[in-house]
Parts: sequence; C-alpha cells; structure tokens
Amino acid sequence: MKDLVNRFKRYLSDTLGITVTLSKPANVGSLPFFLQDSYDLYQVGLLNEDFIVLASKNDNEPTPATIHKHIDIVNQQLRMKAVFLHSSISSFNRKRLIEYKAPFVIPGNQMYLPDLGIDLREYFIKKRSKTAIFGPSTQAVILYALTKKMTEPVTPTQLAEELGYSRMTMTRSLDEIESAELAEVSIVGRKRLVHFDKNRKELWEKALPHLRSPVKENVWLKTLIEELPVCQAGLTALACYSMLTPPQKQVYAAFVKDWKHTKRKYPHKIISYPDEAKCELEVWIYSPGLFANGKIVDPFSLYLSLRDIKDERVESAMEKMMESIEW
Repeated sequence: MKDLVNRFKRYLSDTLGITVTLSKPANVGSLPFFLQDSYDLYQVGLLNEDFIVLASKNDNEPTPATIHKHIDIVNQQLRMKAVFLHSSISSFNRKRLIEYKAPFVIPGNQMYLPDLGIDLREYFIKKRSKTAIFGPSTQAVILYALTKKMTEPVTPTQLAEELGYSRMTMTRSLDEIESAELAEVSIVGRKRLVHFDKNRKELWEKALPHLRSPVKENVWLKTLIEELPVCQAGLTALACYSMLTPPQKQVYAAFVKDWKHTKRKYPHKIISYPDEAKCELEVWIYSPGLFANGKIVDPFSLYLSLRDIKDERVESAMEKMMESIEW
C-alpha cells in the first residue's frame, strides 16, 4: 500500500503544512501475527507527538470495533498511540470510530486525531473509481512520457512548463494518472514527483483504454491558412509512417486554441462541401506540435485518431507503424 502512505504524507502536507518521515517502529515483531498480516506499521512524528500508523494492507474495511481493538493492542504493547490509516471509509463507520475516540486518517477525506485536538472533515467518498477516459491535459502527460523517453521523475511545475498548462492542471492530471496506476507518484520534501516506468510499451498498453482521439472536429478548407500552426495528420501522416498511398486531399492538424483565433479572421476559407476543399483540417484537443516528428504528428496520437476506421489497408498500415516504434 505504498500509494496509500504517499497520499497520507501529501494529505498532511496539504492540510497541516508539515512534512513527515515514516520509519519502521522498534519491537514490531512483538505484535500478534494477525496485526502484522493486516497492516504495514510505521512510526511518525506529528506536532511533537510520536504515533504508530496502522496502514491497511488491503481495501477491505474492518469494523469500527475491530479497529478500536487493534489500536488498543498497539497502544499497550508498543507504548505509543496508534492511528488507523485506510483509503476509504463509510459514513456509518466514521461515526462509530469517533464514538470510540479511535484516531484515524482517510487521505483526502478526514483526519481525526483527538489527542492533538484535530478533526478535519473535507468530503466523504467511496473508493475512487478508475478514470474511464482521461482529459486532454492528462493525455498530454502520458504522450509526453511516451515520446520524450523520460528517465527521471518530474514535478507538476516541470510538466506545466513543458506542456503549456497550469501547475494546478498538471496536479489534477497526476491525480488521474495515479488513480489509474500508470505511474509512481511520490512526495520528496515538499515536491510531488511522478515517475513512469521505463517500459514505454507497457505504459502504452495500460494507458490505451483511457485515451481518446485527439480530434475534436473536422473542417474543410479552400486552402491551407499559412499563419495557422499545423502538422500533417490523418491518412497523410500515416502515409509518411508506412507504405500507404497518400490521400488526394492533404490532412492537417491544429490546436483548438489556435484554430479559434484563426477562424475568426478567415471565415471565408471554411467550406461545407468536401468536394470543393483543397485540404482537411483536424482540430485537436491538445497541440499536435507538442509531440510531432518534425511536421508530422506523433504515431501515438495518430493511432488514436484513426483507430475507429474499419479499413484493412489503414489497419495494416497502422499496425506496421506501431511495430516500427523503438520502444
């Protein structure tokens, strides 16, 4: 439950403004085996008081009476106050634990430490569900990890600078990534770090169900607008990555923010009928230039934009493109 411990440390930092170090307590071997099997035990200093943290090893929620009993055993045998740590808690059990005056912490939910006079209540939720589909900024982080060959942990601030999002947006994106268990997110001092496994192929396969097509809309243009930053996309880009014959009408991609500004200046360039168009423009939810190979969109985003096309030629070309990636 390393993730639970990291969230505990981050929760203390966010709510109390303190950075803590967890260590293995002495004499833990003297505790009953059922306690050692049920919890990872840590010693931590909170506001000049030492506590033993009982970090649950699984998602099963013990009864309040059981938790109270376990805390008492630790209090008596290790001569130190114990705190129950779990990922979630029901409203009913929360009330029962408070009636027992049993200290507990549910990161992002509640911190009840009666010996320190702390009862912080934020919101009560069931276990965080897996994110179905990532937002654009979160997908951008995943693509950054896939295309930039990240070898060192990075902070939300570094990601914000690289990808053009705010630090707060990157923090929320890391929450999504952490929830989907696609990276290790840790706290070092006051810094939050995200570290992706070096096996990029495994990351791609695990992330794929959470990723969406980057294409927000398709627009037909009389001619390409020179001041609009674009990359080759669609079947035009796929032809560059494979032996597929290029389409008659070139396909390009532009960031939705750039397109909003440009289309106000050149409304006469947009047409409704593909037959009269010189090119097709895909409007993307993130900037295609962030991960482009020169002027060609990256193969991961390209795959996502084309994967719903049911055409044997296209499917075969996409398969060869993905096989050629140097993982």
